[in-house]
Amino acid sequence: MARSRRSRSRRSSSAPKARISPLAIVRATLDAIVVGFFLLILLVSPLPMGANRDWAWAPITVVIGIVAVLVALGLGSRDVPATAPQERLPLGALIVCFLLMLGIGLLQMSPLAPAGPSAPFYARAAAVLGRAHAAVPTLSIDTSLGTLLRCLACGLVFAVARIFCADERRARLLLFTLIASAILVMIYAVLELQVHSCFVGNYLKKQGEYVPTDRCTMSGTFVNSNSFGCFLGMAVAAAIGLVFAEQKPRRRAEAVEEQGRFVTAITGVRLALIAVALFLMGGLLFSASRGGFAAFALSMVLFTLLLMRGRWRSRRQMGGALIGGIVAIGVMIALAGGTFVQKMATFAQANSFERPIIWKAAVQAIGKSPWLGWGLGSFGDIYTVLQPTQIPMGNDKAHSTPLETFVELGIPGGVIACLVVLIPWITIWRGAVRRRRHRYLPAAAFAASSVAIIHSLADFSLQMPAIGFFVSALLGMGWAQSFNFSEHSSHPFTEPLE
Repeated sequence: MARSRRSRSRRSSSAPKARISPLAIVRATLDAIVVGFFLLILLVSPLPMGANRDWAWAPITVVIGIVAVLVALGLGSRDVPATAPQERLPLGALIVCFLLMLGIGLLQMSPLAPAGPSAPFYARAAAVLGRAHAAVPTLSIDTSLGTLLRCLACGLVFAVARIFCADERRARLLLFTLIASAILVMIYAVLELQVHSCFVGNYLKKQGEYVPTDRCTMSGTFVNSNSFGCFLGMAVAAAIGLVFAEQKPRRRAEAVEEQGRFVTAITGVRLALIAVALFLMGGLLFSASRGGFAAFALSMVLFTLLLMRGRWRSRRQMGGALIGGIVAIGVMIALAGGTFVQKMATFAQANSFERPIIWKAAVQAIGKSPWLGWGLGSFGDIYTVLQPTQIPMGNDKAHSTPLETFVELGIPGGVIACLVVLIPWITIWRGAVRRRRHRYLPAAAFAASSVAIIHSLADFSLQMPAIGFFVSALLGMGWAQSFNFSEHSSHPFTEPLE
């Protein structure tokens, strides 16, 4: 009997092991390179002033297009996730709305469009210059084309993230990429305070005369503190979401029961994520962005409701969690939010009410061209015509992305453009509600993207290319994780980060 067992063990040890073909190794390496390249684009996009200059976002858009072509050729992911039956309706509606939005943008630049309120401006230009472009709805074709390319790039980012992040480990890599990018921006902001806090590169962030002793509100590599605070809020939401990631059991169930669930839940990764979240939260408070902080707080409330849906044991538990969250936010404001509190105290100053005046001018612009709008990216041009006397300085943003969208695309186009964002946003919410295992992934994607989406109601953070790219990627990841895709993959280079 012993001899037979020995002979079996020898046979099993001498049995040839399965070999991986060189072609499979090359394919896996190419897949990893494409995925890593995509994440690298997102990682560095906030560094060149939030990529809000043509010299920054234009090459990034080209690279995103190259990655999309490689993905279309089958690189980056061996198995493209099949469309789930419950996904077909929202995905079809999303594709139709996105194509209609692009179509309206192209129509605004075409002489085939019906004459709109912009025709008198072209006639005046012809009278002054002797010639002019054929009258089209948009006031600036070059600007409209650039904005259209940004929208197309965001759509490609969404599609690529949906394919890559169907795998749970790659979805986590995306959240870690957002956190790493925010850390780089925050490090620059801290170093910036020691030298010239009013500059990013050679760009002066303040208006008026600059004195070397001046100190501006912390804004990092972004040109304004509000976008900076919004971006850090997104990263804090991602870090908090990863804190709730399920850990692989490394001990026997008896040991877990003996030591308690709370002790075994404390890991090095979770402690590091909490520390990073506090570090980035300090930057959010020092940015003194009231809208960014409010959007972050509301997003965290939605995240808590998503994560704890079906798990509340009593109303007392829910009330305790709510009180604990309020106390934690109050402590953070008291410790690091001196600038934030000061800005809140000066809310009643006259310059705090400039946005409603700008919004009123935007509504006036919508009323003058409600159907075809004034063209993508043309808000600054029409605002120059309708600029209120109370604000002498020029302005190229409506400080409300939905309102500016309605100005530029008209009411029908504005509704369609809003649906392009709302359809995946609502789909992720519903997917996170249905999902039990790894619910933290769609919940984190929803919360992190919600910071920018909510903040864009009263600002233009979502129009910053770097933030727009990350929001598109998060929506794509949350979409992929909201349906019944495979939660694990046998792809190399995708080991869990523990």
